[in-house]
Amino acid sequence: MIARSEDGTLITPETTSPELRHMSAPVTPAGTVTSISGGTGASVNVPLENVTLADALAEVERRMIAEALRKHNGNISRAARELGLTRRGLYLKLDRHQMSASA
Repeated sequence: MIARSEDGTLITPETTSPELRHMSAPVTPAGTVTSISGGTGASVNVPLENVTLADALAEVERRMIAEALRKHNGNISRAARELGLTRRGLYLKLDRHQMSASA
């Protein structure tokens, strides 16, 4: 979008696609993402100071998985569907984060 815009064009959230607007998360001045909402509808607050991108993403992933499993009483198939994963994909993420389905 930036590469294709003309000089002096202001790019705002309104000029982006609905998918990008839905995925964006407001950031507070203190450097904390105030709300990341995936398919679970749950908000996840993640500190953005003194943390690597990989660590922040892993924390968001852990919290979203835990919330989906809680919501579906540990049902892997339902939690995976809500998260947009296959059952196998969810099991792999559980293993990577050393989590169990009863999380």
